[in-house]
Amino acid sequence: MWVRRIVEIKLLKKSKILEAVCRLSQKRKEKVYLVGGAVRDFLLGRPPGKDFDFVTRGDAEGLAKEIAREIGGHAFPLDETFGTWRVILKKKKKRTELDFSAIQGKDIIEDLGQRDFTVNSIAIHLKDLAPPGDPCFIDPLDGLTDIRKRILRANSEESLRRDPLRMLRAFRFASTLKFSVEEETLKMIHRNRDLIRRSAGERIRAEFFMALGEEGAGLFLRKLHQAGLLSEIFPEVRGWENLDPGTGRSLSLLDHALRTVEAAEFIFSHLANLYPSGFDFLKNHFSQNDEEGVCRRALFKFVAFFHDSGKAATASQDQGMGSPRFLDHDQEGQKINTAIARRLKLSRRSLRIISELTRQHMRIQGLAKAREVTGRAKYRLFQDLGKEGLDLSILSLADALASCALELRWPFPAEMSEELKKIKMITDDLLRYYAEEFAPKSAQPLVEGKEIMEALGIPQGKIVGALLDKLKEAEISGKVRNKEDALQFLKNIDKFW
Repeated sequence: MWVRRIVEIKLLKKSKILEAVCRLSQKRKEKVYLVGGAVRDFLLGRPPGKDFDFVTRGDAEGLAKEIAREIGGHAFPLDETFGTWRVILKKKKKRTELDFSAIQGKDIIEDLGQRDFTVNSIAIHLKDLAPPGDPCFIDPLDGLTDIRKRILRANSEESLRRDPLRMLRAFRFASTLKFSVEEETLKMIHRNRDLIRRSAGERIRAEFFMALGEEGAGLFLRKLHQAGLLSEIFPEVRGWENLDPGTGRSLSLLDHALRTVEAAEFIFSHLANLYPSGFDFLKNHFSQNDEEGVCRRALFKFVAFFHDSGKAATASQDQGMGSPRFLDHDQEGQKINTAIARRLKLSRRSLRIISELTRQHMRIQGLAKAREVTGRAKYRLFQDLGKEGLDLSILSLADALASCALELRWPFPAEMSEELKKIKMITDDLLRYYAEEFAPKSAQPLVEGKEIMEALGIPQGKIVGALLDKLKEAEISGKVRNKEDALQFLKNIDKFW
């Protein structure tokens, strides 16, 4: 470990931000320590993150304001109870956060003891980063050993009780760092699981969607369930493990929901294989952030898990066949998922995406029952959903994969069911249609609403919008190619209104 530690210290010393804080702390003659995740990540060989935590015996507010002036950031109070100040630095699309707080307790040892996990309770005195600094890790709880063993261990049960969100954070860290949660810590979490309900929705959202945005979200959700936390955070899932979702397999609704998330992750990891011509297009779409801390990929996995949430409330038995029925479960699920999204304080945009995808999640299964998927049906889907039609296509494939006994591996085994083959064929066609036909022709209409009113002698109103919609459909299907064609098409629409 010592060779590794020296290498990581060299990486730390190259950080411009740390160099600036180190220099100012010496100028101000204040003891400042780098603590927490930044130290842990450097020791794990992970690239420098976007968050740095500092504690000081001096004036945290004054240091934060001075470093903000030095690096061109913005300083503001974050937590008056602990005297924490945050500095935000934005350069292009990169955002870096630096938190400065006063030492809690009599010294740095006592401060570290009050933190969440041993791997986050290691500190470095910034003077050690200045030439010719001699590296020295302050590690009172032996976090270095736990890092080496890749174990996540709570500092104490009291630390979890003091901030119950740390129980959720344990599984988020374990998922993103590929650590295992230590057995005694798991017991602590299970004993105190109901306390998670004290945590604010915004804080739960931040941790939950951070984990969903990484690989291994399916396992993360399974571990949450095993610890009893999943049903405390989302009471809506209670009873799912005893409900037959009607997929024709001996899996519960909970199993199906988890497998849908795992199928979604399988699709994301094989996008280049599944959709070679649309790979860049889809990768860019699912990498976008819908709001601060919530990327499209994470939002998609949220819907993948909750897409059938309405089944528990609508379950009934088909008297003739003896199989379960779930009439209007998509509409009931829309209500449930909208309520969850509001509880998590998600943005209006994220709420709308969750609501629409839940309500429409059976739409492509409906198309699969038709003899053929017409150009009009494809146009209507993307006209109704816009870019969310891409999410719906991938969701339908993930749902179909989760509903069958097929092993999630590439290439797909030859024994694909006819239903899965049909869904795969339709999603392929829909994604190609959007990328090659719908999106390129949606940017600029051939004629404006004003031109339609003048050409047809009609007043402003809903009919103009309806005509524009009809014209766009004709353009995408190839019936209309230029402005002259467009005006002629509009004049010849028979009995349109």
